Amino acid sequence: MGRPSMVVAQTLMAGALLVVALSAVAQQAEPTGTQARPESIELTNNQTTGSFAVSPDVLASAPPVLGLSFPRVVNPANTPFSIFVHFSYRTATATGTSPEKMLVGNASLYPADRPGGFRLRASAAFAKLKAAKATDLRLVVELKRIHPAQPWTQVEVTVAPPQWRDER
Repeated sequence: MGRPSMVVAQTLMAGALLVVALSAVAQQAEPTGTQARPESIELTNNQTTGSFAVSPDVLASAPPVLGLSFPRVVNPANTPFSIFVHFSYRTATATGTSPEKMLVGNASLYPADRPGGFRLRASAAFAKLKAAKATDLRLVVELKRIHPAQPWTQVEVTVAPPQWRDER
């Protein structure tokens, strides 16, 4: 085998090893079991509330900032609405009762017919949840009309899974 053939063979071998290594890294990075990323939720004028499960690990780490994004918004009449976010939970001592609620915050998308997002401070809510020994924790997202006397028009909002963040 001549020198050029050797170089080509070594390059092909290095490329094959790189592909194998990258596929192994990609497989390790894929979420499995309880690490699976939750699905997006769809809110509409007929189904104004949806929720995401919040893991005990998230409660234990109590990230101070909650990021929510809304990648798809259908609102042809440009109906103004607010998005309220709260935690739904049970306490260890209150078995068999309805879940309690704790407001995290609210915001609006502007313009009301375009995708967007916002961040809310979650640190105070997490401190209260820990003090209450909260279980069955869910993050509830709710659409509310800004002008409740006016009827709903067609509104569809996709809510991406929550992003728990540090102060940065």
